[in-house]
Amino acid sequence: MDSHKASRNEAILTSVAESIGSTLGTIAAKAGAVQKAFTDRVTEAKLEVRRVAKRDTSAAKRTTAKVKKRARPRTKTVQKRTVAMGSRRAKRKS
Repeated sequence: MDSHKASRNEAILTSVAESIGSTLGTIAAKAGAVQKAFTDRVTEAKLEVRRVAKRDTSAAKRTTAKVKKRARPRTKTVQKRTVAMGSRRAKRKS
């Protein structure tokens, strides 16, 4: 009788062990899938951040160049033209 009870207990223990092992394997597989998904997303996010940073830096440089161009004094060009035209007029009169 003891051997019969022992074999029945072994069967139950084996079944429980298999169930626990299967559950742990499933959890490990899901954890691995989640980690892979996060790694892929982080890589994509890094690339997107670099892309946006490059685009914004270029836009800032263009804007700075436009502002500098507008801020340049135009008086030198106007003065030269005025002086040159004035001297031509003076030559015509004489």
